Amino acid sequence: MFTRIPLFSLGTVLTLHVVTSLGMKYSSAGLVTTVFTIAGMISSPWRGSMVDRRGLRRTMMPSLIVVTAIWLVAPWLDYLPLLAVVAVGGLWNYPVYTVPRQVLIARAPLSRRRAALSLDSVSVEVCYMIGPTVAIIAATTWGTRLTIMACALVAGIGAAGLTILNPPTASEADASGTPAVDAPPRMEASTRPALASLGARGVLNMLRLPRWLTLHTAAILIAVVAAGFALGGMELTAVGQLRAMGAPQAIGWVLAASGLGSAVGGIVYGMLPRGASTPALLMGLGATTALAALAANPWQAAGLLCLAGIFCAPTLTSSIDSLSAAVPARSRGAAIGWQGSCMNAGTAMAAPLVGAAMDASGWRSGYLLAGLLGVVIAVLVLGAVRLHRTRLVHAG
Repeated sequence: MFTRIPLFSLGTVLTLHVVTSLGMKYSSAGLVTTVFTIAGMISSPWRGSMVDRRGLRRTMMPSLIVVTAIWLVAPWLDYLPLLAVVAVGGLWNYPVYTVPRQVLIARAPLSRRRAALSLDSVSVEVCYMIGPTVAIIAATTWGTRLTIMACALVAGIGAAGLTILNPPTASEADASGTPAVDAPPRMEASTRPALASLGARGVLNMLRLPRWLTLHTAAILIAVVAAGFALGGMELTAVGQLRAMGAPQAIGWVLAASGLGSAVGGIVYGMLPRGASTPALLMGLGATTALAALAANPWQAAGLLCLAGIFCAPTLTSSIDSLSAAVPARSRGAAIGWQGSCMNAGTAMAAPLVGAAMDASGWRSGYLLAGLLGVVIAVLVLGAVRLHRTRLVHAG
């Protein structure tokens, strides 16, 4: 959390920096944020794979040097050099999504893995709730340049502490190649019905897609994209909704209600004796997101978004749990990295598509598009997962 909070704040501070300190338009600020987001989407699976191959300490050391230096210099650059260094900083960013989850999966027994991952999802929600708010206060008090530098130093201190601790990212059973006593059975990549078996083996070999990418894991990642789309659409529509209601001052606490619901949902999901499938939880997230279109005032919006938020953390936790059980231990960091990238991809896709729907038909169409698309994708993913299980039964 010490590393995540300042990193989660950088997008907001960069927007303020480009608009206020550099005196440019919001479109220019949006381009900087987009470059940072795309670089992070590329970085997440790459850095996760690096943790798999080189270990935590050897992965973190270059980032400590590169990332800290870049964010100490970036606030003093003009716009075009800023774009370039933001891209480099995003590529070499600390793997704050993958490492905590790899450590929890490695150290927690299978019976408590879901609870541990749920706690991590709750901590992410807390970071998102704290980070931007604190960053805005700091930027308006000290200026954007000092705030960006402070974010770099605080994140560097947290990353240095993680590097010194160097927690194991793989269990002893994973390191020895033997399954843990309580680990679920896992089919090897060569025996699973991979996507290549669907008639595109040559294309997949050319693209060098990972061998763990099966019909099952691809369906989970698609569900994560849909979840990101629903959450990004929910946030954007809430802003438009409250502006249309003449209550822009309520945007902060209404969105905070969604984060609170996600935190509560993550805690409850972690306490349940049994988990739920990712498509089932995605269906709940999509249905409750669409339900928010019924809100007639800010208080109703807060209540309905809190209800939708309850499905957020469980959906993401279930996807990580499913991926970690479906991929070999040596590829776990890369798979979790792809999960984070797919989440960000869905959020990025929501902005133009949901925005266009709102421009054409009003804010209610934003909730409906974000929610109903999630329901449709959930149904398709559920069918793909059942098809995968059927093939496994026939193959066995």
